[in-house]
Amino acid sequence: MRLNKLDKIMEEEGVQCSVVLSGATIFYLTGYDYITTDIGNAVALVYCDGVPTLIVPVLEKNRAEAKVGDKIEVLPYSYSLIGERVFKGGLIDAIAAKINPPKKVGIDMQNSSSSFYLSFKEKIGDYIDISKKLAMKRAIKEDEELELIKKAGNITTSAMRIGSEKIQNTGITEREVAGLIDMTMRNEGAEDYAFPSIVAFGENSAFPHHVPSDKTIKENDNAVVDIGARYRNYCFDSTRTFIKGNSEEVKKIYEIVLQAQLEAIDTIREGVKASEVDLAARRVIEKAGFGKYFIHSTGHGVGIEVHEFPAVSPTSNDVLKENMVITVEPGIYLKGKFGVRIEDTVIVTKKKAIVLETVYKYL
Repeated sequence: MRLNKLDKIMEEEGVQCSVVLSGATIFYLTGYDYITTDIGNAVALVYCDGVPTLIVPVLEKNRAEAKVGDKIEVLPYSYSLIGERVFKGGLIDAIAAKINPPKKVGIDMQNSSSSFYLSFKEKIGDYIDISKKLAMKRAIKEDEELELIKKAGNITTSAMRIGSEKIQNTGITEREVAGLIDMTMRNEGAEDYAFPSIVAFGENSAFPHHVPSDKTIKENDNAVVDIGARYRNYCFDSTRTFIKGNSEEVKKIYEIVLQAQLEAIDTIREGVKASEVDLAARRVIEKAGFGKYFIHSTGHGVGIEVHEFPAVSPTSNDVLKENMVITVEPGIYLKGKFGVRIEDTVIVTKKKAIVLETVYKYL
């Protein structure tokens, strides 16, 4: 458990209670992994005067107790079910009961709805936002976390190899390749994928978030494969662009994107602004005349969530620190023709980034 990290934030902010509503952050602090966006069955960690309470839907009571043991009180809630130690009411009511009488509260409301914010403020009153500080704590990975991310990377590598082989089969569809990739990740030990696998052929590869379809690959088509495994709640993210056959036009764009990615990776070290990493990649693509076709940021943090702090974007004020894990994924997207993206997950160190490559990225 990492509740000591929450203690430090509370001391800095001068608050007596903290309420954490992000499922990913609750897992980070306690080891309980009910990660959901379903507000009706949401969870919360209430931490007042050094005493933690995990508030969960009644259907999660037994599993939550098994996860945290006797180190944290588990308080189940329900509007309708009555049982031993079941709080009658909703999540906000249970939170309010735990911090009554009113205390100075710090809150992490990441991923909560606006209606939840309003209801919370009505019940609890004013609060201090501690979500950024918690995100920064999560961003700097411990050794155990780095090993889990590397394991997720190994699983992703096996799946990426399958993808690179299968696109050479004439007549295979994007959906079929994505299904084989997902099955491989499961067979290799992943409990899930970090995000829905992207497989995009030809003109579909110009859409960065394409949903795999029944489009088949043709000779001289390229294929963008963007995948990542989730292993013991830690994510990985990797993209490769492959070619079936030979296309000089794709190869030209590929070389520009690859050079941009390598330049960006070379800038990564502790103390560098994340925006400088983005700039290094963007400068190469702009010099080649394709700046307006690089339509997203260069990367993002990776950990319990596949997109987390820090942001590697042109406007980011985040500063890289040792043991942060980020992606570097420049791309060029030519609508109606094709797109190219190359992405690696990397570990920030004091001197030089450690690149967790999946498969060979030179055409």
